[in-house]
Amino acid sequence: MTPLIDGSHSGDATQDYTAKLAACEKVLKRAELVQSEVQRFVAHVEDVYSDYFQHMLTYVHTSFSHELRAEIESLERTYRELQSENHRTLDRAQSSNIAFLEPVWETAKRSRDIVRLRCAVSTGPFKNQILAPGTRIVRTQGQSQSRSGTFIIDVIADGGHSWSKVSSMTNKRVLFDLAKEAIYYGDSDDDEDTEPAIQDYSDIPLVKLARNLADTAKGHRIQTKSPSTFLILPRIKEGVCAEVDKVLEVCRQLGVTLLCGEALSPAPPFSDDLLHIMAPSPKANFTDVLNIDTSLLVALASDFSHTNVVKQPWFSPTHNDHVDLESERPMLSLVYPMIGNHKLVCTKEAADTFFHIVDTLATDSEKARAYLILSPDSGKSQEQRVKESQPLSIHEVPPYLQLPISIIDLNDSNCQYRLTDPIKKTLESVLNPGRSVFSYGWAGGLTTLTCNSVIVKQLEKDLERLPTLGDLPWPSIWAFPTSRPFVGVPRDSRKQVRKHIGDCSVTCTCGVDELYGHRSNVTII
Repeated sequence: MTPLIDGSHSGDATQDYTAKLAACEKVLKRAELVQSEVQRFVAHVEDVYSDYFQHMLTYVHTSFSHELRAEIESLERTYRELQSENHRTLDRAQSSNIAFLEPVWETAKRSRDIVRLRCAVSTGPFKNQILAPGTRIVRTQGQSQSRSGTFIIDVIADGGHSWSKVSSMTNKRVLFDLAKEAIYYGDSDDDEDTEPAIQDYSDIPLVKLARNLADTAKGHRIQTKSPSTFLILPRIKEGVCAEVDKVLEVCRQLGVTLLCGEALSPAPPFSDDLLHIMAPSPKANFTDVLNIDTSLLVALASDFSHTNVVKQPWFSPTHNDHVDLESERPMLSLVYPMIGNHKLVCTKEAADTFFHIVDTLATDSEKARAYLILSPDSGKSQEQRVKESQPLSIHEVPPYLQLPISIIDLNDSNCQYRLTDPIKKTLESVLNPGRSVFSYGWAGGLTTLTCNSVIVKQLEKDLERLPTLGDLPWPSIWAFPTSRPFVGVPRDSRKQVRKHIGDCSVTCTCGVDELYGHRSNVTII
């Protein structure tokens, strides 16, 4: 290794140089520790959202990861130059941005259900509130608009309901800013009697930061509410300087929660358990009973899902696409782990539409599976149904699969009373049987599983337009990243009945479009 010193320096200069070299090395190791934890966080996020229909994008952490990597590269370059005794880099070694990035990561480690790190949001002006990043039904980036500027939120957490901004501001810096803005009153020549009187705190940088945070949050909405705002001030000590405390109080009056110095709890040790708090699996909050929609019933009975379908001359391009999709990742490898041993239910409307599609389009094997998974009148036990399903599939049918799926009334236990009139009116935009499925799942407090991501995203937008949902929590819905229609039979051997399931108004998931090809000749029920 290149010697750190060569004896040409004086004793004091040598000691100072060696200390700064050691300090740079220490800062570099701190940055590398943060980077290693962030990399584990990234891998965890990709794992828990691997089956999410939006494929949880890297935008969750990209900005922070890039800043951290750039800082480490700068520190590594500085350290190499110091080792070669380039003293011009000494000041650069002491100006590392890790003093800011480290508290941001510590804030993330104290947070739950992180949506974004170092996220730029619009500062308006706002004609109307815009959608904030976060989870409504699905996790989204939020909504951009024509804007004059952006504001960086360091940690967006609690599914999007909490915004945290970290500042490296110190007591000394706040006092300096106060001195710049101070207006002295009185004509006394006695300096001891002259006191600073701040008449307007609006130009104090810390106050401006708090105001920008509060105003920006008010221009956004997540589940009909504005995010809560937190200003993290790890280098400010409260209660030691009255002037600083006054500035902090002005910030709080803006509606921002301040967390200073000793009030901040230590960041918890990094562990797998902590990762599941920082980024919990969306599946963790599934209800014990799962509500199944028609599109998933079709996928559960489809030959595409259960057999090695060979492309046929009469197949449509979409048929061929599903053959390719299934070979890349079998549908049941997504569905079976998700439903596990949960009790499964579906509404009567969903079941009726499913059986109509079965009788109209399905192959004999698809019909056989359909009646095994849903028909309640055969008298067959759960074990018999699973056993008879196995010869119809190349995949292992889980022995714990809860068959048959129970058919229930959408107002079971008078659950619909929980939905307010504005909510019911909003749900009217969803065609049946989708309306019955989503309204029952929401009113009954159940997680709904669907392959129709289009209707889920539209429902999310419609609900966000409501002024409030009151005390009713947002619906719990899981949308699979793909679907499987029925393979069906060639056109000439089909019944001449052309009807969609109801939630195919935007995009078809039941298979009718694939089989008939022309939507103008298809009736939507």
